[in-house]
Amino acid sequence: MQRIELEVKPRDLGDKNTKKNLTQLRQEGWIPGSLYGNGKPVEIAIDAKTFGKAIHTKAGTNALFNVKFGTETSLSVIKEVQRHVLKHNPIHVDFQRINTKEKLSLNIPTHVVGEAPGVKNSGGILEHITREVRVRCLPEDIPVSIDIDVSKLELGHGIKVKDLPSLKGVEYLTNADIIVVNIVAQKVEEEKAATTEAAAAGAQPEVIAKGKKEEEGAAAPAAGGAAAKPAAAPAAKAAPASKEEKKK
Repeated sequence: MQRIELEVKPRDLGDKNTKKNLTQLRQEGWIPGSLYGNGKPVEIAIDAKTFGKAIHTKAGTNALFNVKFGTETSLSVIKEVQRHVLKHNPIHVDFQRINTKEKLSLNIPTHVVGEAPGVKNSGGILEHITREVRVRCLPEDIPVSIDIDVSKLELGHGIKVKDLPSLKGVEYLTNADIIVVNIVAQKVEEEKAATTEAAAAGAQPEVIAKGKKEEEGAAAPAAGGAAAKPAAAPAAKAAPASKEEKKK
């Protein structure tokens, strides 16, 4: 396993460990961090550019680090990286001192290798479901990634954790029956056609039902008894009075 030299500086606690001062520390190009395990915990500050280059190596965050501060050097691994919610840049890093003779439990990324016949010949889609698996091994046996060969996967087939390649000194801790990759059929067009057909089939009965209700509504008076009487005609206007009647 690759070892990366990483020089850090001690970070004082007390009044300086406030949110304001931590923000200022980050603005100056440093990442607050902690180093613990197999000794006294130490608060440290890591150069952001140096750390960025370190984790972008092949081993990534699973590399072994020789963390140097002052006269002390500690073989360590990254235990946790906290990132900014929007920018995703590291804002705090926890390192753990390790013993080369003690096994570690950590997550290892899975990497798809090859082209699946189920995709190439049958038009299927490769689903990479499990991006990391948890393993236990000695520090020197930490794999960079778990390579998954999909060159024999047909449509409807998949690879589970129990099918992953055996690696010397590495024990898989993730549930053996969890699917890592899977080849599935494309369903977009089928679902779209089914939706259109269902909509067309559902519209017709609604129109029929509506017409039937209107007919039933029109026939309702006859079924309930005598039809309603027609409205009375308006009264005729009275003729104007004659001259003799006016004299009376």
